[in-house]
Amino acid sequence: MTNGETAGGPGTGRGTDSDGRTDSPARFCTDFRDVLRARDVSFRRAEELSGWGKSTIAAATRGPGLPNGDLVTDVLAAVGLEPDEVAAWRTRHARLRDPPPAVDTPTLPPATEAAPEPAAPSAPGRRSTRRRVEIAVFVLLVALVAGLATALVLVLVAPPSPEPRTVLVQNRVAIGPGDLVEDRTPSYLSSRPVAYCARIPGCKIPGTDVWSGATFEAVCQLTGEVITNADLTSTSIGQNPNAAVSEVWLGALAPDGRVGYISEVYLAPSYRGGLGLPPC
Repeated sequence: MTNGETAGGPGTGRGTDSDGRTDSPARFCTDFRDVLRARDVSFRRAEELSGWGKSTIAAATRGPGLPNGDLVTDVLAAVGLEPDEVAAWRTRHARLRDPPPAVDTPTLPPATEAAPEPAAPSAPGRRSTRRRVEIAVFVLLVALVAGLATALVLVLVAPPSPEPRTVLVQNRVAIGPGDLVEDRTPSYLSSRPVAYCARIPGCKIPGTDVWSGATFEAVCQLTGEVITNADLTSTSIGQNPNAAVSEVWLGALAPDGRVGYISEVYLAPSYRGGLGLPPC
């Protein structure tokens, strides 16, 4: 009789060997090791023959738990055991893995209900799929919460859109040491913050000509070309307190609803400096 038939093989009692000794996972592992030793098969050689890792095979010979049944039968077949011997090892493994219920288990008293059997564990594939679904749902919930929190912060923290500021036009030119006279041409809104925009085709916004005393609704500010309201050719212009030079332009609403630009030097002094308006 081979080593594969001694411990828990066919023809023995369930859970016992031919000598009547109780079989166990630890003894199963010891017998598996003895087969390899009897055939002078190292763990490395068993790995080469069976495809199972040598460390996994070594662990299967140490116990004390019942090793993987496929590993054991694959290795035993690879090292030369006959098919019926391998089948005996497979039967022995099944007996140790699924022992029968004890015959002398006492029955519960009539008044006591039997505890419900625990639910069978889900298959690994099903558990993995369910876990992936749970993770995906969790990530989606986190993203939704983060999005709602961001939107709430924007609502609470973002400043409200500024109201338009009414600005007063001063379409006047500083001349000489102290004069300030109405310009011979009107001020207007430009599509770009550049000087002499009216000389550039398509730059001036039609219908926006104004004179001193007119108003615009300014909504923003920006930096454009430097411009002055002074007649630089006039005598002693450097002494004129009304002369202004600036690169600040205001964006104002044109009659057609679009935003045009006017230099602050053509606004009354109290309406210069950007007025705290946002950038255009």
